[in-house]
Amino acid sequence: MANFKTHIQFATVGSGLASTALLATQTLSFKEAFMCWLAGTIGGILPDIDSDNSYSLGILFGILTLLACASTIAYSVYKIPIVWVWGLCFLVYCAMQFVVRNLFKHFTIHRGVCHSLLAGIAAGLLLTWASYKLGYTATTSWFLGAFLSFGFLLHLLLDEIYSVDFMNVSVKRSFGTAIKLFDYNNIKTALALAIVIAVLAMDAPPYHTFIAKIFNPQIYVQLISMD
Repeated sequence: MANFKTHIQFATVGSGLASTALLATQTLSFKEAFMCWLAGTIGGILPDIDSDNSYSLGILFGILTLLACASTIAYSVYKIPIVWVWGLCFLVYCAMQFVVRNLFKHFTIHRGVCHSLLAGIAAGLLLTWASYKLGYTATTSWFLGAFLSFGFLLHLLLDEIYSVDFMNVSVKRSFGTAIKLFDYNNIKTALALAIVIAVLAMDAPPYHTFIAKIFNPQIYVQLISMD
């Protein structure tokens, strides 16, 4: 299994390559490319949210708490008095650090539900949905969610690569535990994630422009062409 530092470096590079490619082809603006790079980097460490390592867990929940507070400010700063905004941020901070974090530690095991493709899809859809609700365009929201899921997948791939001992051409016991469709030992949680995905998909923003941009052959021509 790769360590925290390796995961974040791998996700940073992978997301950076993808976001700069989309920037170079003018598919994304600089701001959008930067946000997508950030989303992919965070996605690359997200599966370790169920880690037994308190250091990794602390960093991950620190990032998630910061994003939750920032989202709270963005959503409410022009709607309610600033004193109430501060109060909401304090409540969000306490909820993330003392309620959500402890619930995660209690109900998850490492390489369980968080180390599955289902969790990666749910995380990407959640970011897409939240971004759209916060006022981003549908296309930008889908790109952000896609990059989060992309970084998530990079994490799982790296763990599987580390499960193979290439020097002795052998496979470690951990092989096959990083990439799985869902947690086969926890069907109830898998069903809950599937329901979450279905609900988010039904309320997701329009995706047609996003799909058209992703499958536009001109993008890939521009990547290898000097014109």
